[in-house]
Amino acid sequence: MAEFMAQRIIDGAQDYSYVISKRPDLKEGIDRYLRGRDREDLILN
Repeated sequence: MAEFMAQRIIDGAQDYSYVISKRPDLKEGIDRYLRGRDREDLILN
């Protein structure tokens, strides 16, 4: 699920902050997926 949501963030269909606010349990997996695809620019703290 984290990979799917991370890809949605990359595609611009979802906002990182919104996804993390609704599914904080996926944060680690989403962050790992984004870093693995050199999209750290999408990770908001």
